[in-house]
Amino acid sequence: MKQLTGSYLSIGAGENQIPLIRAAKARGLKVISVDTNPEAPGLVESDIKILESTHEYRKILHAMSRVPLPFKLMGVGSRSYGKAVYTVSYLAEKLKLRGNPRDTINLFLDKEKFKNSVQKYGIPVPSSLQSNLQSRTKEKKLELTFPLIAKPKEGSGKKGITVLETEAEFKKFSRLKTSESFLLEPFIPGDEVTVLGFVIARRFYLISLTDKITTGKPNFIEVAHVAPSKHIPMAGELKMICQSIVTATKLKTGPFVAEFKITKNNECLLIESAPEVGGEFLADVLIPEHYGYKYFNDLLSVTIGEKTRPGFLKKSKDGITKSALVFTLPTDRQKKMGEPITFTTNFGETLFFQKQLVPTGTSLDKLEGNHKRTQVFGITSKLSISTKDWLDSIFQRLNS
Repeated sequence: MKQLTGSYLSIGAGENQIPLIRAAKARGLKVISVDTNPEAPGLVESDIKILESTHEYRKILHAMSRVPLPFKLMGVGSRSYGKAVYTVSYLAEKLKLRGNPRDTINLFLDKEKFKNSVQKYGIPVPSSLQSNLQSRTKEKKLELTFPLIAKPKEGSGKKGITVLETEAEFKKFSRLKTSESFLLEPFIPGDEVTVLGFVIARRFYLISLTDKITTGKPNFIEVAHVAPSKHIPMAGELKMICQSIVTATKLKTGPFVAEFKITKNNECLLIESAPEVGGEFLADVLIPEHYGYKYFNDLLSVTIGEKTRPGFLKKSKDGITKSALVFTLPTDRQKKMGEPITFTTNFGETLFFQKQLVPTGTSLDKLEGNHKRTQVFGITSKLSISTKDWLDSIFQRLNS
């Protein structure tokens, strides 16, 4: 790849940011990294360090005005989510770099406004019960089907999602002052898929489609991500919906992640989307391992304005491999994180990744949702076994 002369601004220098920092360094760029933690591992690999919160966009801009830049600043990017993504759009605007409009980022952070905006473009989303609740009267009893999903109207990712299983739980929740800041949606059965892509000059490029496996109700904790997806035939429709989201929200450039429910009638319902790389080790572990695709090289190219046209990844490197990221959960009785467990592979399997997510000795009582997961393993299989049987076998070995 052609070596470049210039510098790159990385918003964040944590472990997740390292692939982007390394992609910039590999192209010869000087990296300026921002992080509030002086021990952030990405700072060691950066040329210039700014110790500041990734949310303090004005302070970062002020700090940048005092940085002696020997080379032209070519781009700004982040592997983070939420407010850090807003910081990227603010700095891109002020520093005359490629980025998304700030109004667009704010729209994604406000789930109610986002949902209303995309619905106008015919994008299928779960029905909202919020308007019905506000007009509820004693005379008119509201017919509710449980479970209900309560999502915070503001924020990113899955923070603060509550599952209401019964009418008693719903009544208790609706009496809370904070209930007005939540969107209520019915739980919709179906398969879940994750879409990764890029937006380049307002056009959506689909990169990958993976299946997401959860624990189901009540907590819906994500326990596996699998490639290839069994829903590859839906890729064309999903790509069209993602392009509609880009058009509806006026996204211009950068990473994109979305999650969909695919119902038994093959309807694709949008559950979440964001102008972010996304987490769950998909971009930095599963996608490179399964497809041999270097996501962060293209992310760098997109943010500095290099021409790149990523294609849809359908087949693994060898065309026969199945790959999965599998997460472990503590038992109901487990109060503290113990020593990490080891995973024994079967014939035809390879363990390509493992990571302890909760430090040994940590109390597990207050951890909720996905934060309760203790370890993650990346496994590939060349066996002609169904994905369901293969995953059942993995979970059986992890829990034995």
